[in-house]
Amino acid sequence: MGNGEAEVKWMKEIPNDGIIHCRGMLNGERLIVSSPTALAKIASDNYTFIKPMAIKLLAGRVLGMGLVLTERDEHKQQRKLFLPPFAPKHIRDLYPTFWQKSREVTERMGDEIHATEGAVFEIGDWAARVALDIITLSAMGKDFGSIRDADAPLAKVYHTVLQPTMGHVVIAVLKNFFPARLVEALPLQTNRHQGDAFDTIRGVCRDLLREKKAQLTKSNRLEGKDILSVCLRYEEIAGVDEEEVINQMTTILGAGHETISVGITWAIYMLCLHRDWQIRLREEVRATLPSPSNTQKSASSADIERMPLMRAFLEEVLRWYPPIPMTMREPLVDAELDGHFIPRGTRIVVPIKAINREERYWGSDAKRFNPSRWLKDGGDFNPSGGASSKYGYLSFMHGPRSCVASEFARAEMACVVSAWVGRFDLDLADERFRDEENMKTSNGNLSGKPLEGLYVRAHLLDGW
Repeated sequence: MGNGEAEVKWMKEIPNDGIIHCRGMLNGERLIVSSPTALAKIASDNYTFIKPMAIKLLAGRVLGMGLVLTERDEHKQQRKLFLPPFAPKHIRDLYPTFWQKSREVTERMGDEIHATEGAVFEIGDWAARVALDIITLSAMGKDFGSIRDADAPLAKVYHTVLQPTMGHVVIAVLKNFFPARLVEALPLQTNRHQGDAFDTIRGVCRDLLREKKAQLTKSNRLEGKDILSVCLRYEEIAGVDEEEVINQMTTILGAGHETISVGITWAIYMLCLHRDWQIRLREEVRATLPSPSNTQKSASSADIERMPLMRAFLEEVLRWYPPIPMTMREPLVDAELDGHFIPRGTRIVVPIKAINREERYWGSDAKRFNPSRWLKDGGDFNPSGGASSKYGYLSFMHGPRSCVASEFARAEMACVVSAWVGRFDLDLADERFRDEENMKTSNGNLSGKPLEGLYVRAHLLDGW
């Protein structure tokens, strides 16, 4: 879909009233929208403004046709059914799982660190492994062991389909101009890998669903706190067609672990750049949370809520480097935005990364990484960050298409980042990336991650 960097540059350099007209591939008309009124209309009127088919075709083989990609009445019905399992009370029940896996990955990484020389880790890989284990265990009640084994089958499958390669870019471009079935039938290695991976992912989801249903039939109860068990305890969901539930499971697996792992990766990058915040967060973590070596105690939602510095830092990371840096919409019928006539089918770019850095929303320091904006004068967490409008912060979107798992994502990020910053001293292994201008992000994949990976030198710290 793009890494959002061009839009950041254009919105900075081109005078505009909140709508920029430009041309895309093959001179196709596009609008870049950033005004709060236009964004509010796009967010609220999801029956008129829908995702372009090209995005659905690009992401569908990885995510399935679940909540992220369905539209209109189908999306409304799915959201009504699957929103309750992501309610705060259920997310609170998952904190022990988040912390268990955060402990496990921290101990595993610690085993590889030399006492004096430390160790260099590709953080994106470790973030993906822990995020995949967390999502499979907390969403489906099964541990696939990605932390223990980087070559675990499910981890390898997702590594194949989510790596930012030129093959993915080519497929994405072709699907803008040719029928998806034709593009997917081309004898390309990327096509074969994606097809095999999608079949594997759906097979895993189907087996887990049938296993849960068999357990429910046999004992007439499901005790698990995982999201799938919670879903099946709701009568409305228990009767839903199997393929539709599998679509939601593939969406939860794919979107749930990819975007969160990317968020964790960017958080570690910013900790390396802002050593003062690394020190402050370490002090807060050690004063609030149990050590990962303590197997008798777990972090809780109440613990995380008592960590305003960590919460502020992570919100600023998500503002500065949103895992999905841009998205698109197009009107099904002729529409109007801020007095501009928008013909049916016009591509509308919602430049999430650029909007998150807009001075109209964040003031004069909008283009500066500043976690303190999320703190009140007394030091408490400020959930608005001081933005003039909620539409200045689009990392989880707003309205009927907002992310149902936003609190899940925040909780998981807080647990993993806390465990790592509490136990390790972290610094960049490649000095080039001390300058953010050198840190390029991937283009044409589902998320915006460091294009060359993020290699970090870690040293074990005593005292926790």
